[in-house]
Amino acid sequence: MKRELIVTADGRDRTVVVEGPLPDGRFRVTIDGHAREVDARPIRPGTWSLVLDGDSFVVDLDKRRAGIAASVGASEAMLQVEDALHRRLATAASPRGAARGETIRAPIAGKVVKVLVAVGDTVAPGAPVIVLEAMKMENELVTERGGTVAQVAKQAGQAVDTGDLLVELT
Repeated sequence: MKRELIVTADGRDRTVVVEGPLPDGRFRVTIDGHAREVDARPIRPGTWSLVLDGDSFVVDLDKRRAGIAASVGASEAMLQVEDALHRRLATAASPRGAARGETIRAPIAGKVVKVLVAVGDTVAPGAPVIVLEAMKMENELVTERGGTVAQVAKQAGQAVDTGDLLVELT
């Protein structure tokens, strides 16, 4: 079986082709044209044991609203995974590309802990833009459509009320 995917991490798209299982049970994973063979075995739903170049890794995949959280040890990355054929079809159906631009407002009163973008940054759909603390919990706010950051209305340390403008994308 061969599957081509577009994986977005940190606002960067990568083409990933997964082939396998091969006759020896391993998988061939090609990322942006660089092929590697990986021994991948499921441990339990959402957790995989991977052996790559003799090194062993346990990878946890956790589906979240903003995508898939991939954890290896203490490191975690948010990924958006999309079938490459579906992406090409959607782009062809909309000559101007996907709708972009949005306004991100505070869903609850709290305090801005961290601003993850600056004016002029290009942000992919599903990418985090700001961290808001409310009720002693940090909430990472993400884009739905992505775009270019036109305005950052609040800075770290500022209090916000429900509905306050945080980030505007065009």
